[in-house]
Amino acid sequence: MQDEENIKRDPLTPSDSAQDDTHCEQCKCDEYLNGWKRAQADYANLKKEYEKARFEIVANANEQLLYELLPAVDQFETALQHLPDVSNLPDDEKKKMQNWFIGIKAVKQLWEQTFKDIGLENVETDGEFDPAKHEAVGQEEDLEKPDHSILRVTQNGWKIKGKLLRPAKVIVNSINNA
Repeated sequence: MQDEENIKRDPLTPSDSAQDDTHCEQCKCDEYLNGWKRAQADYANLKKEYEKARFEIVANANEQLLYELLPAVDQFETALQHLPDVSNLPDDEKKKMQNWFIGIKAVKQLWEQTFKDIGLENVETDGEFDPAKHEAVGQEEDLEKPDHSILRVTQNGWKIKGKLLRPAKVIVNSINNA
């Protein structure tokens, strides 16, 4: 037995403690690698959340800007409804005014195209009153039309990409059921 104890171990053969050390080093490497992978995934998720939040902020800012511009659009529409009669003007003045009208209508077409491009559209006002997209500002009676139908629009309503930006202000038919 003593001979067995005197036998020296081969230095190239790992001892049990060396195997344990190698195993622990591998565990640490795996732990660090897994931590790095988690950090990478967390960072990717953070970037996605940041982009989503940034998109929402931009969308809200755009909606607010459009909402603030709507009174100017309303005034422009009102001005177009009250174009003056130029039939009594001399021909040279009439031609100038008609050219000016053409320019104003071209501006309106540009606005309409821009609205279409960004997803801004009028709220539908044909048919029955819908409190989710219309605001009743008055009632009138018209026996030729159905009860609760919209008779007139006093201010256009707007929605952007399907989301209501401003309800349409309307006069609603109210037939007295007495």
